[in-house]
Amino acid sequence: MFRSILVILVLLLAFGSACSKKQVKLYPEDTDQEALDKCLYLSQKKRFEESVECLELVKSRYASSPVASEAELKIADNYYRNKEWLLAAETYKIFVQLHPSSPKLDYAYYRAGLAYSRKVSKKIDRDQSYLKEAEDSFTMVLRLFPSSPYAKLAASKLGQMRGKGAEKHFYVGRFYYKFGEYRAAIPRFIAILQDYPDTPWEEDALYYLVLSYHKLRMQDKVEAALSLMEDKYADSKKTKELRKKVKS
Repeated sequence: MFRSILVILVLLLAFGSACSKKQVKLYPEDTDQEALDKCLYLSQKKRFEESVECLELVKSRYASSPVASEAELKIADNYYRNKEWLLAAETYKIFVQLHPSSPKLDYAYYRAGLAYSRKVSKKIDRDQSYLKEAEDSFTMVLRLFPSSPYAKLAASKLGQMRGKGAEKHFYVGRFYYKFGEYRAAIPRFIAILQDYPDTPWEEDALYYLVLSYHKLRMQDKVEAALSLMEDKYADSKKTKELRKKVKS
């Protein structure tokens, strides 16, 4: 008896679940916007894979309509919402390549940057290979669309990515310095000064650059780097400390 009741309950739950999932079909008589709206309904219900399939169909069925390019963006949005970061990023980039005059280009660049940034590890000693892709995408928003509503957001995210980039170089440079590999450390500290100026890591990069040159007895370079340190961080404790170290 108990088993029979259990089976009935399971069947009822399965039936209820099936009924709760509204079936979405595209019909030949649908307008382009009606078809797109049906796909977006699936996305709203977090049925992302179904939404992508629907949008792909819209793209092919209404290829000459403006909704086709809109469908491309929505496909990328679905990948993003489904946490498929690389698929999302690459789909946004393809949109940029295919529609260079689109009024939504700023959005595509910004969202590509966001998607790539999601792949950047919070741990600095892990793979940071998508950092540059994120930086480039946010930079394009600022360069091409300074008045865009996404510009301020892109600037904030770019600052975060640049900080990560500088931190990564410093982490590697400091590692080399610690083990006496001064020639290997120097390019890392220089990269921070050239590619990531005015980040929180610049002062420390200069500090260890001076010390690295000092360890290698490259006096001309010591003086040049120390002069830059004195210009930018005249009142810093590190600057005063360096003066004593390199002149002792």
